Amino acid sequence: MQAATRPCVPLDTPARAELCEHGPDDPRRAEVEAYIRRVYAQRFGARVERFAPRLLGLRSTVDGRLLGAAGYRLADQPLYLERYLDAPVDQLLGEHGPLRPPRAEIAEIGHLCAARPGDGLLLIPAVAAHLHAVGVRWAACTLTEELRRLFLRLGLAPVALGPADPARLLPEERAAWGDYYSHHPVVIAGRLQPAVERLQAAAAARSGRPA
Repeated sequence: MQAATRPCVPLDTPARAELCEHGPDDPRRAEVEAYIRRVYAQRFGARVERFAPRLLGLRSTVDGRLLGAAGYRLADQPLYLERYLDAPVDQLLGEHGPLRPPRAEIAEIGHLCAARPGDGLLLIPAVAAHLHAVGVRWAACTLTEELRRLFLRLGLAPVALGPADPARLLPEERAAWGDYYSHHPVVIAGRLQPAVERLQAAAAARSGRPA
């Protein structure tokens, strides 16, 4: 599946922000890459050297500054997180449900980061809604302990596929991640539609609007 692309989309929340997608040739992509590098360096002492083909930037519509970022890659090509798994991600998802999803409907989310926790609570629902809107049906990502707690706060409980064991990487790759692995990352995955519906219902309840 070739995912559709979307222009900047305003968030359907009181927050004055929008989510923008940046492809390989987008001139604003460099700013998003720099933001991801900075947050990962500050948080983990990590050096981010490669980026997903498509990046997402959460921006304030007041002053244009970045509030958070993420990236995604479709599973019609090998996924980085599959290095940690004993089988392909689609096979493992099939073992946890009635059907094995087509790889073309799966995306890996990476680089998920926000400088402030409150912005992370905006970023995660925005990324989920964006991916669902462009045709992705399943999402997989590697989450630290802190991000898993954030997912639980949002009412999300995806399937855990296995720990992200640094021993599965080359030594030079492990060195680039700083102390990231001391935050106990786990590979998780889940269907996007129920997650998006749950997040939208929770947002509507907080605002007093009908879901």
